[in-house]
Amino acid sequence: MTAPTVSIVIPTYNGANHLPRALDSVVAQTFQDWEIVVVDDGSTDATPAVAAQYRSELGVRLIYLHQPNGGSSSARNLGIDRCRGRFVAFLDADDEFLPRKLERQLELFARRPDLGFVYSDYAYVDLAGVWHESALNDKCQAAWDVPFEVIAPGLCVCVGDLFDVLIRRYFIATIVGMVRRETLGESIRFATDRAYAEEWLFYLNVSRVCRSGFVREPLSVHHFMPGSLARTDKHRNMLRYRDLLAAIELGFDDLNHDQRMAIASNRAQAARQIAFDASRTGRHRDAVVAMIESLRYGPTLQRGWELISASASWLIQSLASSPAAEQPLPQDAALVVR
Repeated sequence: MTAPTVSIVIPTYNGANHLPRALDSVVAQTFQDWEIVVVDDGSTDATPAVAAQYRSELGVRLIYLHQPNGGSSSARNLGIDRCRGRFVAFLDADDEFLPRKLERQLELFARRPDLGFVYSDYAYVDLAGVWHESALNDKCQAAWDVPFEVIAPGLCVCVGDLFDVLIRRYFIATIVGMVRRETLGESIRFATDRAYAEEWLFYLNVSRVCRSGFVREPLSVHHFMPGSLARTDKHRNMLRYRDLLAAIELGFDDLNHDQRMAIASNRAQAARQIAFDASRTGRHRDAVVAMIESLRYGPTLQRGWELISASASWLIQSLASSPAAEQPLPQDAALVVR
């Protein structure tokens, strides 16, 4: 059986209501030499029945895999390992491709065989159902810091260091990427120990090992989903973002000074936001600890004053709740007085 040009990996967990939209968007592609790899991450809804229906229509062009619930990264990795295409694209079960998604990215690969990775802009539909044409213009302005050369209408080649820009700010969504299978090899996979923005780390690893291109038009649509923890639990996400920044810094031990300073600045801002969140909910000790962390990575007079304020609030709270109890400062407080 001849291998397809491109494999589309779709992880899904209880996504029966949205999966048909995603699958239909692949079937509607102007480029038709593809296979779909649906990885069911332990669904308990009608996902297997939906996949079976499309399997009956598409035959061997749809591969259905099932695994115990292990998260979207684990599911994507299984899809990568089992796919047969020369290129790999990613689609989430609640999102969709626009009709020329595969055609346009493969056109850029054809024009520039030296590229290993091509991404694009994408549209999104917010919680109110409003369509937004460009996520990069609305939410990811850092994307325009990447130097690129236009080689055909809408088709661009990154002439600067994509990694250098990407490590400073996350702006490449999972669904916009297409990667040569040989670029991924046996080692570049999604981090299964991360539950937030794991695609950032994935595309950082990709951009380190190959030249990249960019299609300057929306080729996918991201749908904001009501009740999604990614939208509603911002404090949890900020904690995971902080941890991800630490993992990025540890994972790339040859970063230059400017790159490390950029990560430090992001870690300081994340810790500052965590401190504010803790303070608003009356967790003043946690606010002090987070503000100390913020000062460690980005000391400023403003943050010093915020630490004093947070410490005062924590002390007042401690005295009010237990006047006779001794309340030691967090161990990290020693960092402030060095």
